[in-house]
Amino acid sequence: MKEVFYIDNHIHGSFGINFNYANYEEVKFVLKSLYKRNIKGICPTLVGESIENIQRQLALFQKIQNEQLKSINEETYLIGAHLEGTFLSKEKAGIQDKNTFLEPTVSNFKKVTGDFENIVKIVTIAPENDIDLIDYLNDKNIKTQAGHTIGESLKNCVATTHHFNAMNPIHHRTNSIALEGLINDDIYCEIIADLIHLSENILKLCFKTKPKDKILLVSDSLPSSNSEQDIIFCNKKINSKGKDENGTLAGSNKTLDEICRNLFEKNVLTKEEIKQMAFYNQIKYLNLKNSEVDILNQ
Repeated sequence: MKEVFYIDNHIHGSFGINFNYANYEEVKFVLKSLYKRNIKGICPTLVGESIENIQRQLALFQKIQNEQLKSINEETYLIGAHLEGTFLSKEKAGIQDKNTFLEPTVSNFKKVTGDFENIVKIVTIAPENDIDLIDYLNDKNIKTQAGHTIGESLKNCVATTHHFNAMNPIHHRTNSIALEGLINDDIYCEIIADLIHLSENILKLCFKTKPKDKILLVSDSLPSSNSEQDIIFCNKKINSKGKDENGTLAGSNKTLDEICRNLFEKNVLTKEEIKQMAFYNQIKYLNLKNSEVDILNQ
């Protein structure tokens, strides 16, 4: 699978490094290490945190991206940040700290991002009610993804975050975001295909139901991936299986290249399908500029 390239829209870290707290040298180390795995681009993903910490990391990501746009050599391109925390449902917080959540308003988004709104590419939102923030982000070409939600409708979100996980399941008598995301051919769906977050048969259902150009394979990789150590994530101790002491899944302990290689070896997806779902779909979804595509193809 060496000729296959990957873009990961949802990755919290790797090699023992957490993007919520990583410094410049640590982020650069992850980018150089992921590049060796043919992961050509990422959206480093931040969970709920203090506004000060989020802005510090967004400033760092902006600095690194600006440097890469001038010159990049054998490291993964930092496409932009994915804010997975802050605007989520407390009832579907999962591993995240619900005390860091804010109401999903335009003013709160501007408060969280400060001077670094431009580095944000994706925001995960719980669209429980009509939310002006969704329209604001769509107008700014920032991708709005429904996730960590008890909602029944996507409410103008353009994608789902780790489909099926942290949302109500499909039931034959009720509506749900899980159902709407599958049957709406205009919606992109993030899929964590590590065979832990979703069973093999559910994966096959997703791949049969969704148009192949609307599936985004992601890792949701934890800082513990490519590292044998237990970690602290969202102020909780996470074991080597990616779970806290209560058995709650925090994310994956595999990077996207490992996940895709496993799908290929198990004959779940062909190499061409993986190329589309793990690289080309991401380029289209994120509306990347030609100059950025040139970087990714290096």
